[in-house]
Amino acid sequence: GVGHGFVVGAEAQTAGRGRRGRRWQGVPGQGLTFSVVVRPPWPGDRWGWLALGAGVGVCEALEERGLAPAIKWPNDVLLKRRKAGGILVERVGEAAVVGIGLNVNEQEFPEDLPATSLALAAGKEFGREEILEAVLTRVLAVFERETPEVARSVWSRLAWRDEEVQTEAGARGRIRGFGENGELKVATGDRLLSVTDADGIRPCGPSR
Repeated sequence: GVGHGFVVGAEAQTAGRGRRGRRWQGVPGQGLTFSVVVRPPWPGDRWGWLALGAGVGVCEALEERGLAPAIKWPNDVLLKRRKAGGILVERVGEAAVVGIGLNVNEQEFPEDLPATSLALAAGKEFGREEILEAVLTRVLAVFERETPEVARSVWSRLAWRDEEVQTEAGARGRIRGFGENGELKVATGDRLLSVTDADGIRPCGPSR
C-alpha cells in the first residue's frame, strides 16, 4: 500500500538476497543496501526492463561523480570490470520492489570475489547519504522514460558489448541487442539466441 518512491534501507546485511538466491553481504557503515517501491507507468509486459533501468540510474549517478560504470546484463553494475553493485526486482501486485546493493567505501574484498567499490575505483571515499540521494533521484527519473530510450541507455553502457560471450548453457556468440522485455539477443553461428534471466552470460577468456 505504500507509494511510488518509498524507501527502506539497512545499515548492513548479513543475508541479503540476490539473483538466484545468492547472498549479498554489506559491511556496516561502508556500503548502501536499500529497497525502493516503484509503480512505473510501463505496461506489465515491459517490467523486465526494471532491473536494467535501475542500473542506468545507478550508472548516471556514478558518472556525475567522475566514474565510468558499466551494466552487466541483467542486473549488476561494474567498475573496471569488477562488481560494484547488484539489483534485484520483485513484483508485488501492481508495484515492484527494487533492491539495490552498492559498494561505496569498502577497501577490501575476498581474493576470490571479483568485486570493487566506488572508493577503490575513484581513489577517494564518498558520502553515503549523498550517493543514496543521487541514485534514488536518477533511478526514479529513469522509470519516467519510455522503454526504447531505456534500452538505448543500457546499450551504451553494456559490459562486453564488443566481446565474445558465453551463455551459462555453453553457447558462444556476440551480443546483438535486446528483446522487447529486456532479454538479451546473442548471435552464435547462424542462430540468434534469446537469453533470459534464467540463463546468463560471461565473457570468454580469462577476464571475468
